[in-house]
Amino acid sequence: MMEEHSMTTNNNGAAWVEVFSGAAFEAEVVKGLLEANGISCILEDHTMSALTSAYSGLGGDVRILVAPGDEEAARELISHKE
Repeated sequence: MMEEHSMTTNNNGAAWVEVFSGAAFEAEVVKGLLEANGISCILEDHTMSALTSAYSGLGGDVRILVAPGDEEAARELISHKE
C-alpha cells in the first residue's frame, strides 16, 4: 500500500511535507521529539480553537510539516514514539 504524502509550501515557496496529523497535545509531543532530534518542523493548526478560544477542544487536527529531506527520519522517530 502506498503512503499518501501531503506537501505544502510556505510564503517563500519552500516545500514542506506532512508527517503527522492529530490532536494538539499529541502534536506538541511529536514536535518536541522531532526538535530534540534536530529536525525542524512547523505546526499547522486546523482546529476550531485556532479561530477563538471559545472553541478550544473541538474537532480538527494539528498537522506537523517537515522539510522533504527530513521526512524519512521524522517518520521513523514518530513510528517509534508509541
